[in-house]
Amino acid sequence: MVEVMAEVKVLVEGKHSMLEGKKLSISSTVTLIKTDKNILIDTGAFVDREKIIESLKKENLTPQDIEVIILTHLHLDHLMNLALFNKSKVYCKFKSNYPGQMHNISEGYLERFDLLGDAKIGKGINIISTPGHSLDMVSVVVDTDNGKVVIAGDSLPNEDWVDLKKQPLEMLVYDVDEFNKSRKKILEIANYIIPGHGKMFEVKK
Repeated sequence: MVEVMAEVKVLVEGKHSMLEGKKLSISSTVTLIKTDKNILIDTGAFVDREKIIESLKKENLTPQDIEVIILTHLHLDHLMNLALFNKSKVYCKFKSNYPGQMHNISEGYLERFDLLGDAKIGKGINIISTPGHSLDMVSVVVDTDNGKVVIAGDSLPNEDWVDLKKQPLEMLVYDVDEFNKSRKKILEIANYIIPGHGKMFEVKK
C-alpha cells in the first residue's frame, strides 16, 4: 500500500508593507496541512477572515473541520482569527524554557504539552524550535511528495531573508544571534519554505 504524504496549501499569503503616514500593512500567512488531521498553521490577521473562510471552502472545508491549530508565535497578526476555529485544539510554545501548551477551546481547558521532539500532533509533521524573532517562535516541518516544506512563521519572514548577510534591526527581534541560527537551521532542512509574510519558495541547494 502506498503511503499518502501530507499536503500543504497556502490559504492566505501574508503581507508586510509600508503605507502612507508611516502605517504598516501587516498580515500573516495562513497555511493548511491535510494529513490524518486537518491542521492550520497560524490564523492570520482580522482583515483576512473572509478570505480564510473562502479558501477553506475551496478545499471543501469549514472552520469547524479544522482539528488542530499550531501557532508559530503569539504576535497578534498571527492569531487574530482563533475564534473562528471553536472545534480546534490550539498548540503554542509560549516561553523558551516551557514545553508548550494545548488549549481545548470548546471544552475550556489547557494543559502542558511538549511540542518538540516526538510530539504526535499529526502524521508527517514535526515542530522545531526557531527562536530569535520572538522567544516562543516555532516552525513546522512537513514531509510531502515534493520534499520537506518548512512553515517558518517569522523565523524567516520572506524570501529576502535567505540572504544570511541581511541582518535585522535589534529592536525588531528578540535576539539577533538566535534569529540567524534559526533561519540557517531552516535553510538546511527545507526544500520549500512558507514564510510568515510572503510567497512560498523553493530553497536552492
